[in-house]
Amino acid sequence: MALLAVDLKEGTKTVHAEAERSKFVKYFFRGEITPATYGRYHIYNALEEALEKNKDNENVQLVYFPTELNRKAALEEDLEFFNGPEWRDMLLTLSPAQKAYTDAIRRCSEQQPELLIAHTYVRYLGDLSGGQILAKKLQKYNDLPEGKGIAFYHFDRIENKNEFKEMFRIRLNQVEVDEATHKAIVEESCEAFIRNIDIFQEFDHELEGLPLTKKEQEALDAAQAAETAAAHEAAAKASVSTSILSSLAPSNLLNSLASAVGMKTGA
Repeated sequence: MALLAVDLKEGTKTVHAEAERSKFVKYFFRGEITPATYGRYHIYNALEEALEKNKDNENVQLVYFPTELNRKAALEEDLEFFNGPEWRDMLLTLSPAQKAYTDAIRRCSEQQPELLIAHTYVRYLGDLSGGQILAKKLQKYNDLPEGKGIAFYHFDRIENKNEFKEMFRIRLNQVEVDEATHKAIVEESCEAFIRNIDIFQEFDHELEGLPLTKKEQEALDAAQAAETAAAHEAAAKASVSTSILSSLAPSNLLNSLASAVGMKTGA
């Protein structure tokens, strides 16, 4: 049986790439949507409750690092920054896609806890990869005070993220399950990405009516200017070609020759 970490990476490549093509993700990774916009709180709340409940499972405990990885408290800090101390009263009802995601986590917890390994892989390794870069973009584009509104992206209990991720992958490879469960973990990780895509698509519908960002407007203006310039250039070339062809017409050639030798034509 292949190594679980390898199968998870290979098995999720396609859906991972598809998730990154979402319009929401493009906005989000440019730092133009605040963390408060994305309903991650319910998902991490469900996941971390499920992991705590199953922490004594011999396979789950291999990838259970609540001190280093839990994000619920960090999300609460960010939500309070963006929405004030009454942020809990402002939490929106779960959308259909968010409910499907949290229901799936709770179903794994109740029926087959080993599948929670898939959710730790999808969520936490993704958060550790590129989180610092994204935090800087969010801070820049949203003009946030230093260190505020981006607690979610800071893993203060992890000194070296690359070393931690490598250790996490080693732990994944130490998971001992039968072949069917191994396959189910990989499939559940793919389903987790698909559920993310479903959430992104909900946000994509909301984003359709938003005005263009400054960068998008500048890009659109530049594209339109280039298109106009190209059209003018094409028109100029067409005009020159027409003039040349006209000068080569028989009547025009005859007039030009006659003029050159001082003769009159009947044309």
